[in-house]
Amino acid sequence: MDLFRNRFLLVPFLVVFLAFCLDKLLILENVHTYFSKSLSDINYIQKYELYEDLKEYLAQKNRDKVLVYFGNSRALLFDNDYIHKKYPGWVMFNFSVPGGKPDYVLQWMEQFERDNVKPDFFLFDHSVEMFNASATLKVDETLTNGLNVSFVLKHFSLFSIDDISTLIAKRMFRAYQYRPKLEVILTRAKNKENMLIPYRMLRNNLMANLKKGKGSAMTPGTHEAVLPLELLKKSAYGDFHSYLVPFRFSENILTFTNKSLELAKELGVPSAVIWVRLSLPYMDHIRKMKVSVGENKEGTVYEDWYPRMEKYHVQNGIPFWNMNDDPEYSCNEFSDAGHMSPSCYDEYTDYIFKKLNQSLVMGAR
Repeated sequence: MDLFRNRFLLVPFLVVFLAFCLDKLLILENVHTYFSKSLSDINYIQKYELYEDLKEYLAQKNRDKVLVYFGNSRALLFDNDYIHKKYPGWVMFNFSVPGGKPDYVLQWMEQFERDNVKPDFFLFDHSVEMFNASATLKVDETLTNGLNVSFVLKHFSLFSIDDISTLIAKRMFRAYQYRPKLEVILTRAKNKENMLIPYRMLRNNLMANLKKGKGSAMTPGTHEAVLPLELLKKSAYGDFHSYLVPFRFSENILTFTNKSLELAKELGVPSAVIWVRLSLPYMDHIRKMKVSVGENKEGTVYEDWYPRMEKYHVQNGIPFWNMNDDPEYSCNEFSDAGHMSPSCYDEYTDYIFKKLNQSLVMGAR
C-alpha cells in the first residue's frame, strides 16, 4: 500500500522498463544497420534456417551423406561444389560461426538430440584460444549473438561471473553491445545511397550466400589475400599475446566439448575433433614461448594444452585430427595468423575427407 501511495518510487523501475523496450528496437534489421559495422551476427541468424534445411534434407530418401561441422571463423569458406565433385555422395552443412565456442556447439547438440536429428558424421573443433580462461582479449561472440539465456541458466556452473555479466549487459541491452554513435547514424542517414544501402546489401548477400553454401560463405572484407611473411609475424605476435598470454586451461570448455561428444554417441553418429592449421609464426610462439600457465608456473602453451587433449582423446576413443603436427598437410598460406587463405581450402577439404573416410573404415571394423 505504501508503494501505491508513494508512486514516485516506481519511477526508476518505469525508466528501466522503458529503456529496455527502447533498446529492443536496436535489434531490428532496418534500425541497427544505421550504426552497426559487423556482419558476423548474420552467421548466427542464418544457422536457424540451416537447421531447418538440414532436417528437411535428412528426410529425403535419395540423399547424400551429411557431414555437420561445428567450428569457428577458421571454417567458414568451404565449397560444396568442390566436395560434390571430388567426394560424390557427401555434402557439408556448416554450423561454424565467427567466435564459435564449445558452449554454442553444445546448445546446438542438445537441439539435435531433442529432435533426434542424425547426420552421418559430426566434426567438432579444438581451438587452443578457446581453452584459455585468462585471455587478455575475450572471445565473447557466442554470448552476445548465439547463446540462449535458458541454456546459460541450465549450465550456469560452467560459466564465469564475467560471462554472466557479459550476457546480461550485451544481450539485455544491445546499446552496450553495439554502442551506436550519433555521428555514424547521421552520416549513414545523409548518405543512404553510398553507405546505408550498400551495407544492407552486403548483409542480404551474405545471408543468401550462406543459404546457398549450406552455412559456408566468404564474409566481405575478410580472408581476401595471402599475408606477406613480415606482416604475418606481426599478426602472430599480436594474436598470441591477445589470446594466449597468460594461459589458464579451462576445464569448463573441455566439459562443454565432452558433453557434445557424448550426445553424438547417444545419437549413434560417429564424430571427430580437429585442430585447424595455424600459421607457422603463430605456432612457433605456441610451441616455444614461455608464458605463465599457472600460479608461479611457466611453460609453453603447447606443453600445457596439447598433452591434455591427447590424454582426453585416448581415454575416450575420439579421433583427434591435428593439422598442425601432421606432415601430410602442407598448405601454409594465411590471411592472418590464425586463418588459412581461401587458396588452402581445397587442401583443407581434402584433409578432412581423407580423415573422415579413414575414421568410417576404422569404425566399420
